[in-house]
Amino acid sequence: MTDPDLPVLTPTIVEPRSNGHVNELLPAIREDLAPFLPALRSAAQLIAAATVLEFTARYAAPAMIDQVRQIIAPAPQHKQTILVEEQTTVRRRVTVVS
Repeated sequence: MTDPDLPVLTPTIVEPRSNGHVNELLPAIREDLAPFLPALRSAAQLIAAATVLEFTARYAAPAMIDQVRQIIAPAPQHKQTILVEEQTTVRRRVTVVS
């Protein structure tokens, strides 16, 4: 009751191929992805726009707001304190009986 044709795993040696094989594969991949190209382009544009918008909101906008505030309302000029001395002289005549 033994099976005469038992499946046996035989080792296979796989040799690395040159880049010529990859170059043969690229046109096939391009043809397969061609219907999805407009969607991929629009997704890439959306991601790029979101990246620029996030950079602007996070870094550029606060710096621009500070500069615009300085243009609209310039910084107050330095105040000078001037010390004014005032002297009041009071003269009274006092008569003393001697």
